[in-house]
Amino acid sequence: MVRLRAHIVERMVQANNKQAETTLRAIPALWEALEEYAKGSSVTGASMSDYLTLYEQVRQRKPREVVEFGTGFSTVVLAHALLANEKDGAPLGRITSMEEDAGWTATAEQNLPADVKHLVEIIHSPKIDGYYKMFRGVQYAEIPDRKYDFVFSDGPERHSLVNGDKLFDLDLINIVRNSQTPIFALVDNHYLTFYVLQKVFGTKLARYSVRHRLMFVGPVSSRDVRHLRKEIFLPDLRIAGKVEFKLRMALDEEYQFD
Repeated sequence: MVRLRAHIVERMVQANNKQAETTLRAIPALWEALEEYAKGSSVTGASMSDYLTLYEQVRQRKPREVVEFGTGFSTVVLAHALLANEKDGAPLGRITSMEEDAGWTATAEQNLPADVKHLVEIIHSPKIDGYYKMFRGVQYAEIPDRKYDFVFSDGPERHSLVNGDKLFDLDLINIVRNSQTPIFALVDNHYLTFYVLQKVFGTKLARYSVRHRLMFVGPVSSRDVRHLRKEIFLPDLRIAGKVEFKLRMALDEEYQFD
């Protein structure tokens, strides 16, 4: 049954990706920009489905301040979505694009299409280890303090600088903790990050899509980062047999379990 479900999901993902490419090709300016960017970069970093979903989310949300974690093709997609928003009468947005690899930063700056350079600030920043409550993560060391309203999280690379452990991406939580206004986010495929985000925001605000292999987060602000303030171990101490400790996260005020 597990293999069957995996097979069905994989077929679903492939079909979604194929349809996404067809849709992206029907947006000439964007598709030409992606082809031009590809001449200087062989690393796609994401799927066609990811790019289409990202484009559609920005078109729908019409953000003013976008921050992405991990520079690349997604930067081009974000920029063209903002240009399309402006064409429809929305205020022109700005992209802050974070990247920890100096070589990749230089490549991205060189390949970024001329018609979107005025929308994008690419910032090279090292990653560092951090934590939220009991969870260790990695984060960018220097993110500009701006009123972000849309986040695309696909970085930094998730291994700890301290001991090489595979961790989760912490930046989105930090951004939301400092925001009094709603933020929407799209998080790329990494299950440990998904797990932590659902513990922090709950499943209603951090929704995983099997078809997209993405997590949709939002609207969230500092008021929604209420989880994990109380860590409650459920008493299940067996006299005989194996004892398995189970951890539930509760809200401070309501003591509701997640």
